[in-house]
Amino acid sequence: MKLIKSLLVLVAVSSSVMAQRADKSVYVNPKVGMNISGLTDELEGVSSSGKAGYNVGLDLRLGDGLVFFQPGVYYYQYNTKYTIVESSLLPNGQTTYKTDVKVSSIKVPVQMGIRLLTTDIISVRANLGPAFNFPVDVNSDEDFVLKRGDYKSATVGGVVGAGVDLAIFTFDLNYEFGLSDYVEFKDPSVQSSSSNQYVVTFNVGIRL
Repeated sequence: MKLIKSLLVLVAVSSSVMAQRADKSVYVNPKVGMNISGLTDELEGVSSSGKAGYNVGLDLRLGDGLVFFQPGVYYYQYNTKYTIVESSLLPNGQTTYKTDVKVSSIKVPVQMGIRLLTTDIISVRANLGPAFNFPVDVNSDEDFVLKRGDYKSATVGGVVGAGVDLAIFTFDLNYEFGLSDYVEFKDPSVQSSSSNQYVVTFNVGIRL
């Protein structure tokens, strides 16, 4: 019961703060969240499954009307599990091989948004636009086909998403689909020479 009362007080205070700032045209929105990612093209003999990764960063929300501009910058860590069975890509004559690959990346989304519903407490919005990705580190086994040099130094994806503002708190769900090659395999035994990335991201933040 005490927890419920505390939450009600927190929402009430947040609503009061939000009402006082209703005329602001610039908001800073720090966020933290989780993501699931993968490649659009499977390699022959290789299956992949997305594992939960994390991300942290912030957006700026510019404009107090129906339409707003939302640039941002984030640090992402993507996690993917790969399984190789009966393939020429298997290292050292093994018959089955499993490995996790972690990729650290800087992401710069440049979004346009529209406010679908706005009240004193809650706001519903949608967004879309490009996101520019810059991989900075790849953690994979030495025997695995994917190496740091296989990842493009810069890629672009398209993002569509929706979000909810509840008092000063924000909740966002985005889907990103690759518009350019994310990896370009240099191993001549890999039949799929390139592949794009997809990312599903859920973020929680505070609107300041």
